[in-house]
Amino acid sequence: MYILRSNYSNNSMALIQFARENRLEDVTVIYVDTGWAGEGWLDHVSRCEAFVESLGFKTEHLKPVTPFEDVMEMKGGFPSRQHQWCALHLKGIPFLKWVEEIDPTGSATVLLPKSEVDTNFKDIPEFIDSCEYNGERHVWQPLFNIERAQRDALLTRAGITPLSHPSQECAPCINSTVPALRNLSQSDIDKTAELEEELDTLLFSPKDCGNAQGIRQVVEWAAAAPDERLNYEFGCSAFFGCGS
Repeated sequence: MYILRSNYSNNSMALIQFARENRLEDVTVIYVDTGWAGEGWLDHVSRCEAFVESLGFKTEHLKPVTPFEDVMEMKGGFPSRQHQWCALHLKGIPFLKWVEEIDPTGSATVLLPKSEVDTNFKDIPEFIDSCEYNGERHVWQPLFNIERAQRDALLTRAGITPLSHPSQECAPCINSTVPALRNLSQSDIDKTAELEEELDTLLFSPKDCGNAQGIRQVVEWAAAAPDERLNYEFGCSAFFGCGS
C-alpha cells in the first residue's frame, strides 16, 4: 500500500505522475482540507482528484479535526515562525487519525513530494525508515534530487500546466510571499481581517511588513514592496506536507 500525501501543488502533481509512470499499485492520494483555503482552491483540488481517480488511484479528502478558526481561538492567536503549530493541528492530527484506521499495522509506505524545486529544502533524504510524523511508517521521497526541468517534464507528460504559485491550501499562509499577498482575493483578505479582529491579534508581524497593521495594510504594503519573500521561507511545516 502506498499513501501519497498531496496538497495538489506542482510538486505533488509531479509525484502523482511519477507514481503513474512507475506503475505503483494500491495508491491512495490524500488531501487534508485545512479550512483556510484560498478562493477557488478547492475547485482546483476537485479537478486534481478527478485526474487522480482517472489514473486508477484512490483519493481521500479529509477535514481537520478542529476548524481553523477554532484552532486559532484555542491558541489565542496565529502561528508564527517560532511557533509553527498550525500544520500539526490542521493536517498532522487528521492524517494520523485516518492512517491508523486504514493501516493499523503500519505497513504502508508514505510518499511525500518534498523537493528542492520552488522550496528552500536541502539534503532531502530519499528514504526515512521510520518517520514519527507519519506514524513511524516508511517514507519515500522520490523527488528528493529532481531538477526543475525534470519536474516540469513530469507535469507535461501528465498534461498539466504548472501553477504560477504554491499551494493555496492556506491563504494567506504565515509564509506567504509578496507576490502571494498581492494576489490574495478580496474574500481571503476579508476573512483574515475578521479573524484578526475577533482574536485581537495580527497574522503578520508589522516589523516584517513595513510596520503594516493588519492584513489590509499588509496587502497595501505588498503592492508596493519589492518582488521578494517576506522574512519567511516556504516549507516551515514540511513534515506535514505544506509549502510548494
